[in-house]
Order: sequence, then structure tokens, then C-alpha cells
Amino acid sequence: MNKLNPVSYNYNSLSTPGGGFVTGFVFHPTSPNILYARTDIGGVYRFSFEKRQWISLMDSFTEFQHHLNRPLSIAIDYYNSNRLFAICGDSAYRHKNDGCSLLISEDMGNSFLEKPVPFPVDGNFAARSTDERLAFKDDTLYFGSQGSGFFKSVDLGDSWEKLDFPENNITFIWLSQKEDIMIVACTGETNSITNNRGDTLYVSYNKGETFKSLPTPKTLDDARCFYKGFVPVGISVNSNNIVISFSCSHKDSFAKWNSFACDNGGGFDGRIGLYNIIDGKIVNFKDITPNLNHLKDSNPNRLFQSGLGGISIKDKRITVAACGGEDNFILASENMGETFEFILSKDYIENVIITTPYQKPEYNGGGLPIHWMSNLKVNPFNKDMAIFNSGTGVFISFNFSAKPKDIVWETLNTGIEETVHLNIYGIPSGKNLVLDIIGDLGGFAFRQLNKPCENSFADENNNRYITCINADYLPSSPDIFVVTARGNWTGITKGGLIYTTDGGDNFSHLGYPENISDEIDSAVLKLKQPNVNGGWVAMSSDGATILWTLARDRFNLSVDLSVKYDMSTKTYKKVKVFDLNNNEVSSAKTFSSSNSNLDCRNEPNFTNQLNPNYNPKLCIKFFSDWVNPNVFYGFGENGQIYLSQDKGDSFYQIEANNEFPKDYFFSGIDGFKKCEIRFLPDKEGVAYLALHKNGLWKLEFSDKSCHATKITTHGDFVKTVGFGKGLDDKTPALYISGILFNEYGFWRSLDNGKSWARINNDNQMFGGITSIDGDFRKFGRFYLATNARGALYGEES
Repeated sequence: MNKLNPVSYNYNSLSTPGGGFVTGFVFHPTSPNILYARTDIGGVYRFSFEKRQWISLMDSFTEFQHHLNRPLSIAIDYYNSNRLFAICGDSAYRHKNDGCSLLISEDMGNSFLEKPVPFPVDGNFAARSTDERLAFKDDTLYFGSQGSGFFKSVDLGDSWEKLDFPENNITFIWLSQKEDIMIVACTGETNSITNNRGDTLYVSYNKGETFKSLPTPKTLDDARCFYKGFVPVGISVNSNNIVISFSCSHKDSFAKWNSFACDNGGGFDGRIGLYNIIDGKIVNFKDITPNLNHLKDSNPNRLFQSGLGGISIKDKRITVAACGGEDNFILASENMGETFEFILSKDYIENVIITTPYQKPEYNGGGLPIHWMSNLKVNPFNKDMAIFNSGTGVFISFNFSAKPKDIVWETLNTGIEETVHLNIYGIPSGKNLVLDIIGDLGGFAFRQLNKPCENSFADENNNRYITCINADYLPSSPDIFVVTARGNWTGITKGGLIYTTDGGDNFSHLGYPENISDEIDSAVLKLKQPNVNGGWVAMSSDGATILWTLARDRFNLSVDLSVKYDMSTKTYKKVKVFDLNNNEVSSAKTFSSSNSNLDCRNEPNFTNQLNPNYNPKLCIKFFSDWVNPNVFYGFGENGQIYLSQDKGDSFYQIEANNEFPKDYFFSGIDGFKKCEIRFLPDKEGVAYLALHKNGLWKLEFSDKSCHATKITTHGDFVKTVGFGKGLDDKTPALYISGILFNEYGFWRSLDNGKSWARINNDNQMFGGITSIDGDFRKFGRFYLATNARGALYGEES
């Protein structure tokens, strides 16, 4: 291989504004017009007050710095407006501190110094949406971890000391910059008695040398509240008052002791606490929670459906957000908590201006797409500016000092691109330029690159499907395509195959392969539940045949769940798969039909429904030949390659030559996709495979044989591969992401992989890349799908 000179590229977003969970905001308290936002998987953003848009601060992080895009908390220096701290990681659930770091910037986030930390951090873990766990004062950093205790560092993170704090799982810390007051909130797990939380709120008046507990709201006596006791989740302070929002846990949440927060569906009730600061001490606790009489519950002492989140105090106005279930509203008190009234609710829809297309009420059942409102802040220099978060972006008010019923909110998502994209397809002709397959929001068919799509994939009533896994389109008529989709959270749409003949303007559901086998019936039962992966699909080049492998669980496909759909008869049949010895492949030797009626809504692993003889390792992922409609290909979980020459009725295993990896995991989906496989659109039986540390390979199928050629050299790493318009019609451009010549980046080859030019610079990394594809309409243009930074397109400068 030859290394060419780099080619200068510009990158822009295929915009899906918002689209993910913005977990918190920090205004600088002493310097105006400085505002930061943290997200759970998309890094940190800084707001441009001049342009009214967000600027990503994480674009220089590579595929191998995935953890830096998961900030758990951010902090500022009270006296240095240029300094920013962020603590990031994705390891708390493993109770390990590898992949956990402190980031320090001296230029407002334009660049960072990274330092490892000796404790687990996870910005995408349960209860990530509480107020800040990181704080800075008097040249000392303080950090409250998610289970390892309370720490401080006096040397900007070079070393850390664990403080003698009575609890290990911290929810937020707050430091007075003017007095020696430190408030630390926690889950109360360490000092719990059975399922009764210990004290959850503490104060120190001597920089953390000793602590004393503070009063908190009375425990709700309710059997449904499994972990009893209220946990502090948000805090706001004015000159001499402190307000704190609290939530308690529902027994059904997977997050257990962390199940008080809105971000895991575990919140059960909420409270508001008011405290006074007098002579440097915190005194006079008062529970100021209003009883709105809106909750029709068997327990009259339960006041909210899913707990409270963001809270703010500005002058005498206290504002608090309820953030779950039917309680997606904001309350305000103009008299320090004596009375409250609504300033945002489902009845105030006319007070919300939504400019982000997919968030409009007409695409969300007529309601507002607002939930998980865990953070609410008021600009310390402008009482008219307030901002709150949501599971789908940011909302802002520019008249917040108005009377509560006159406050207007609007979406403020421009620049925030933190969605997870799973597969991307450059479309060679037809209405669409790009098909974007995306987590949570489903999918988008882009017809213009410089503006968001009006709506994602939806049914005839504009009810959206969510997380799609892949798509396949008709090469001769790309407006015809099929998608594997999840049914949405409400259950209005159902998961499965959705099909369009008009470029995605209208979709039809292709039904289910029922009464074929007990295994398939059980998978279908699960798929009909909300938010269940739809599997993997391939469509023949004439559009007559669709092959579908249903998902066994979130990340895997199963041979026994593979079916064929005949477009002419509208019927399904089982696909047969044979090994090298012509024996039919089956994951289940026997199966108990009594399990076929199980309710799968809370079943995380499909294999648990099957008998002990079930072999979860036998998987298959289908691909169509883009030239010959009779031919399909299958790839297994352990290096298997299968070929069908009878329109997908049967697949027979074939072997590639000895150099090809024999044990590669080809068949994963969603976040477990370990390779990218693409077939050339104009040649029968030619595929390129990006096999990570095994490099880039070319497969050429002929009759019942498969010849493999390695394109890259030993030691190269290739994560994704796609094709685009080349210099002539015979040789397409190859695009990859990975490491060539010991250098990570995005690369382009115009001569079938003989030579490569890097097409990004060190500030154009965009985190983890999940899929890549070229554009056959315009030379040099290609598309990127990322796992934290949305989708982008690159063009030569």
C-alpha cells in the first residue's frame, strides 16, 4: 500500500438536533455569556450566545477515546472564566476505573489535558442526571463518585485523596464560594437498614474534614417504594436560601439504589426542601412540596408520579420540574414555596415553540416530547433566560421573568448532535440522498444535506418507530426500501419490518412470521412489545424477496429466527441453513412449547425463555447480491460464510481460502456490530469487509467458492467501509475509518485499496464511528455515522 498526501475536507452534520439526553447545565457565576451543557454520551457543549447555537467541544476525540464523550459532571473555576473541568468515563457499571479521566481546559473547552482518575466514572449510568458531582474551590477539586466514595485533589487531578465521608454513592456536591459550606448529597445506601436508606444529605463547615447530616423530607410509607427514603437530586442557592429537589425509588427499576432518578424510570415520588443560610450555617428546613391533587393514587401521601428533577431559585421565585410519566411539567412559586402554579404542562402546549422537526406535536401523538427534565438553570446575569433539559435536547425561555402563564419556551438544539447512529447508506438515485439508521429516533431519509428531516420513519398517523437496526434498498429503484424497526415506547407502533415504495413518505408494516415454529412465535411475541430490536433484513435486487433474521436479544441474531418473505404472496416461510457437511443448522435441539406464551416485556435475554439445550451461538446475518436476485449471502457468529442461490430458501456454508479469519464474529447488531460488510452495487458477488484489527478484506464469490484477499497490511485496524463515486465508472472510491500507516483517521482510496489518502485532521475525529458510506452522485462526498456525535458528511475543501 502507498500513503498519499492528505486531502483537506470540510465536515458538516446531517442534522438530528437534540436527539439525546442532555444531563446538565453550568452557567459561569462571575463571567457573563458562558454556558456549558453536558450530555450522557455526546460530550460537552459550549453555547454561543451570539449565534444561539451549541458548539461541540469533543470533536478531537478518536474512536479509541470513547469514554471521553461520557461526561458525568463538569465544573468551572469561579475566578478563571477560561478554565473548565469535566470528569468522564464508561466504567462505573463494571466497578473499574480504566477508561475514566479528568479533563482540564484552559481555553473554555477548545482543547483539553487528560488525566486518569483512580475511581470508576460513567456518564451514561443510572442517576447520571443529578446535579454536579464535581466542584472546584481554593485550588482544590472535589468529586463525589457513583459508589467509591468522596474524593479531593489539591494538584489538579495528579493525585486524589479519599475523604472520610459516611456514604459511597454521591448524587451531587455544592460549595459556597464565599463561606465554608459544603453540601454533599448521596443515596444513603452505605448506612441503610434493609431497604431503608440512611441519611442522604450532609454538610461540612471545615472543607470536608467532618460532616453532619441535614434534615430531609419524611419517608413515604408505601410498599411500592422499595428503597425507602428521599434522595437529593437537584440544588439551587440564592443569597441566603437553598432549595433541593428530592426523589424516591419505585421497586421495579433495574437500577436498584440508583432508581430514584428520572433517567432509569425508577422515580416514584418527589419533594421540595427549603433551607436558610444564617451566619454561615444551614438551618430551618421546611418541606414546601405542594399537593396538586392531580394524582389519583391509592396513597394520599404520594404527591408525584415519578419524582422531581431540575430546580432553581432566583430572587423569590422557586421553579421545579417533575420529570416522568404523566408528570412532565414545571411548577413555579412566586412566594418562596407558599403556593405553586404551572408554567409548563401538556395544557400549555401553545407556550412551547418547537423548531426541531421530529419533536413537533403532530409527530408525537399531539403532545410535547418533553421528559427527563432533571436540570433547570436560570442565567445569573439575565433573569429572563432560563434553560431546562430533556431526553431529547434542550428548551429555553427568553422571558422567564414574566408571569408564569406567559412564559414562552422554545427548542434550543442547533449544534447538539449526540444521537447514536447504527448504519448509514448513501443512496445513488431517487428522492433521498442518505438513509440514516439511528438509535432511539428510528431513521431519517435525508433529501437535503443542510437541514434536518421533517420526520423520522413513522406509520400512516405519523406515530414514529424508534431504534432501527438496518435497511436495504432496491438498487434499480432506491425509493423502495425495507427497515428493521422497534415499536415505540407507547406501544402505538409495533416492531418488525416496515416497507416503503415512495422513499419513506409512507410505510407499511409487513406483519409477522407466526405459526412457523415455537422459537419464532416467542421472538414475535417479544417483538410486539415496546422498544425491542427488530433484527436484520436483506432484500433481493429485484425486490421480490425479503430475508429477515429476528433478534434473539438486543445484540444477536439466531439461525432459528431466520425467515423469508415473498412479496407476491405476502407470506413468510422458514429459511433453511446447512453446514459444511450439509447438515441443517439449528440452535434448539428441543423446545418447550409451553414457553411460547411468556410475557417478554421485562425479559432482557431471549435465550432465557428457551430450554437448556438452546445454543445461542448459532447466528446468521443476511446480505443480498445487488446484481443477481437469486443470490443471498449469510455471515455467522464464528467466521461462517453461507451462500444461497435459490432466492433465500436455503443457505449452504462455504469456506474462504486459508488466509481469511476463521473465527470472526460477523453477526452482531446494534452496539455489538463487530464489522461492516458491504457488497459492490454493480458487480455480482464482490464484498468488502472491515474486520477491525484484522484489517480490510475483499471477498469474491464464484459459484460455490469464496476467494478472500486482504487489502490492508498487518497491524492495520479498519472499523468501517463504504463505496462512492470514483474517478471513473469502473473503480469506485473506497472510504474507511481506522488505522493505516500507524495513523488513525478517515481514509480514501481511488485505486481499489492500493493507495490511500487521509481525509480528516486531528480536530475532525468525532468519537466512535459506527458506519461509513460514499456518495455515488458527487465525487469526494461521503457519510459518517457515529455513536456519540450524530451523522456527518464530508466533502473536499
